Amino acid sequence: MLKPKILIVDDDEGIRTQLKWGLENYETITADTRLQAIEQFELHQPPLVTLDLGLPPDAEGTAEGFAVLKQIMDRAPDTKVIIISGSGDPANAEKARSHGAFEYYPKPVEINRLQQVIEQAYADYQANLHKN
Repeated sequence: MLKPKILIVDDDEGIRTQLKWGLENYETITADTRLQAIEQFELHQPPLVTLDLGLPPDAEGTAEGFAVLKQIMDRAPDTKVIIISGSGDPANAEKARSHGAFEYYPKPVEINRLQQVIEQAYADYQANLHKN
């Protein structure tokens, strides 16, 4: 059986590696910039994406991450994007959800909990496929 694809977008190589290792039931694709994220998304069209908001060149801000979210939602609104962010600002969580994110998950990553969120997102994705 084919593993579902998940795109991991984070500028921190340690987090990309941790997620890749922890999500062994998925075919993982990684990116560390907005440009790479969109290229990989278009190439692989994964149903799932984990997305850090702080990407270069604005690693301390959220503009690049929100730009990725917008581009993904514009291209494939059924995609389940899980924001994984070190920003504890509730406004970012609200903005992410209002822009189509499935969930806003705060860092540090607790892999077992994140796996549950991703499984829920994939189940939701599959349920929406069968509705259409």
